[in-house]
Amino acid sequence: MEPNTVLYFGTFTISLGILVSAIKLFINYKAIKFSKRNPGFITKLTTSNQLLLLIRTIAIIVALLLVLTSLYKTKSIDIETTKEFESTDILFVVDVSLSMNAIDVRPNRLKRFQDLTLRLLPELKGNRIGIIVFAGQSFSFCPMTSDITAVSDYIQSLGVEMVGTKGTNLAVALERVEKIRKKNQNLQSNITVIVSDGEDHEKQTLPELQGEVMVWGLGTVEGGPIEFRDPSTGKGGFVTYDSNLADSPYSDNLIITKLNEELLESIATKYNGNYHNISFYADGAYSLVERIDTMKKNKMQRLEKFKQEDGAHPFLLLSLLFLAIERILSYQLQKSSPIKVLFVLFCFFSYNHYLEAWELDPGGNAIERGNKFYQQENFKESQKEFSEAKEYIKDDPRLMYNESANEYKLGRLKESKELSEKILTHPKSNAELKSKANLTLGNIYTKLGQKENALKSYVESLKHNPNQTAAKKNIEHLTKKQNSNQNQTNNRDQKSDEHQNQKPSEQNKEKNQNSKQNQTDIDRIMEPFSQDSILKNKRGGSIDNEKFW
Repeated sequence: MEPNTVLYFGTFTISLGILVSAIKLFINYKAIKFSKRNPGFITKLTTSNQLLLLIRTIAIIVALLLVLTSLYKTKSIDIETTKEFESTDILFVVDVSLSMNAIDVRPNRLKRFQDLTLRLLPELKGNRIGIIVFAGQSFSFCPMTSDITAVSDYIQSLGVEMVGTKGTNLAVALERVEKIRKKNQNLQSNITVIVSDGEDHEKQTLPELQGEVMVWGLGTVEGGPIEFRDPSTGKGGFVTYDSNLADSPYSDNLIITKLNEELLESIATKYNGNYHNISFYADGAYSLVERIDTMKKNKMQRLEKFKQEDGAHPFLLLSLLFLAIERILSYQLQKSSPIKVLFVLFCFFSYNHYLEAWELDPGGNAIERGNKFYQQENFKESQKEFSEAKEYIKDDPRLMYNESANEYKLGRLKESKELSEKILTHPKSNAELKSKANLTLGNIYTKLGQKENALKSYVESLKHNPNQTAAKKNIEHLTKKQNSNQNQTNNRDQKSDEHQNQKPSEQNKEKNQNSKQNQTDIDRIMEPFSQDSILKNKRGGSIDNEKFW
């Protein structure tokens, strides 16, 4: 609302108040005169003390004038403050060559990195983050900043063909990283995250880097076609060897780009870092958060500028004082005891800061807040809310499931497993809840490398809920992987036997027998479900847990 509008309304309100008060004073004065001339009406006609009524009227008008005046006495002051904080410098070196548009990772490799990093940003709050993009050349895309909102905007703006020169020259990008590090030599806590599919990095001499290095791989060994849309014509399709675009990902002559995992691992080894494939699992990305938590932080200073509006407080305090006087006189005019009035006002001003609102459903509110934090990928805060809800909601398997899913996201597999097992034996658990608990157990066993236990858990999940799509997909993914590994082992053993011209050793026989037995167990587990009931999922991968509430 504009100041002139406030002034008009304020002036009108005060003028109306003066008019009404004047009429009231006039009527009270006439009533007093009439009572004096006619003593018989004194007991029937109620009047007020004229002086107190006049002072009360003046007090409330003055209070309103002071409030109105305070609006025009506010002064804006520019203030600068220096705040100290601790942080780690995180520099993402992102491959934006055309191969990062391959669809072997859905929706594509670059989009997978964007989605995963945006989920990580709340966990990286307080640290300085920068982004360097590279293809045939490189440039600094996002300067080092602790503004998470700005970093989020930069990440969402990433796209292939940002760099005009085609190719994949990681060496040039890392040289730029080294220049940035040298400008901040006094900052010891820094980490470089290289994000790429490893294609076309061969025959490059990589420079030395300061600080820690982590390598994130995107893509599959089988590879996939490259999707591209021409921004000038709007035509989209899949890139072919003759530089055209095909409509179908199954067309002939398509360029198939593959993940060069061996090369990326060698890069990580060169810099004494760690390699993680983040195509389907987020564990590697969250290991960045865990590593940063254990690193010694840089002590930084940040200059903050803001405007402070001041000058209205004296007028508002005086206005409050006159309103208090008006209330006291009002009680006095109503023949109330002034001592009681003063006592009530004293209690109000003394204990007003202790007044609190009571929640009608604190447990349900805590669960609602926990679910919101879970959706925002802020799993630490959601865990606090679920723990608070346990104080009000005792022994509820639905709350146990929320905690189990949250522990899984935090990487605490042991705690998540214990909670899921409790849900399965809980008398209040229904079929849907048991299905989800078994699904969580299957995901945990998969991460632990216990494939048979994972398959059994997924099958149990389908027994309770045959429409559990995630369990069906994970079963087929595990069985395909098991069959692939078995075939590779058999081929390798057969080649070894042919080369040596010897009979298989007893150890190889036992290995084959154990493999056959494992395959028999898997077939037995899969027996209750026909192949038609299992959805096809070419890439597989775990499905994120859902919250029950």
